[in-house]
Amino acid sequence: MTMTHEPIVTGVDGSGEALDAVRWAGRTARQHDVPLEIVHALDFSALLAGGVVPPPEEMKDVLRAHGRRFLRAAREIAEAQGAPAVTTRLDPDRAAQALIEASRKASLVVVGSGGRGRLTGLLAGSVASAVGAHACSDVVVVRGDSWDEPGAEDRPVVAGIDGSEPSGRILATAVAEAKARRTRLVVVHASADDPPRPEAEPHLDPKAVTEAGTRLLTGLTGEHDDGGVRIERVVVRGHPRRELIERSATAQLVVLGDRGRGGFPGMLLGSTGQALLHNAVCPVYLVRTAT
Repeated sequence: MTMTHEPIVTGVDGSGEALDAVRWAGRTARQHDVPLEIVHALDFSALLAGGVVPPPEEMKDVLRAHGRRFLRAAREIAEAQGAPAVTTRLDPDRAAQALIEASRKASLVVVGSGGRGRLTGLLAGSVASAVGAHACSDVVVVRGDSWDEPGAEDRPVVAGIDGSEPSGRILATAVAEAKARRTRLVVVHASADDPPRPEAEPHLDPKAVTEAGTRLLTGLTGEHDDGGVRIERVVVRGHPRRELIERSATAQLVVLGDRGRGGFPGMLLGSTGQALLHNAVCPVYLVRTAT
């Protein structure tokens, strides 16, 4: 996240996953010295009888009371993390729509990996998937709890770079996050979509591929390395999704683009981003690369 006065936005629904997202967002707001806005979506539309008859005002009042209680608890958690300026808001819309709309004026939207809006069998919650695909700002999906363990602050930030045009923005974001967390940055370039099969790619020289990847990372990191972050460059001939998922087990944050080099018009979230949202062990930072 680049330095800005726009707030970080997160949502709460009373679930433990949402409160984890608030804790992460509060900590990140402190590290970047930006405001934090916490939103609770009331989803009045779900109460329409037959899809057209509005609910009685008494029922709305009950939902508002529950929402205010969720927001009070979330605010206490965020302030305990040192967030410098915390505001709360009830929104009448559905959770995903409320957060997507809020993303228009946010520097970052933070969501939990599940919650009360979770679809049965979907590992990443339906709200997280929708926000990850449609938000106007960058998005973090808070997965796992290893980021909150003692000593987690010593774990690196990991960034996945594929050499596509948005790689510079992804790297700039990863450097900023590593600097804010006072930790090292591991930049990974995995150059194969599948495990390498030399017999199927006889024209490829593995050494030349590795050297090309090294030149790519050296050039990109050189543009963003101001000496404030220790950067480790890793070039592997392997599957990007597998490499980043494996490294998420020992990272405090994984940063990647919302779409990759293999994306195509109409794809709302790249396959690597989808895989990380469902399988990463630590929070996943999706850098918005679409215009």
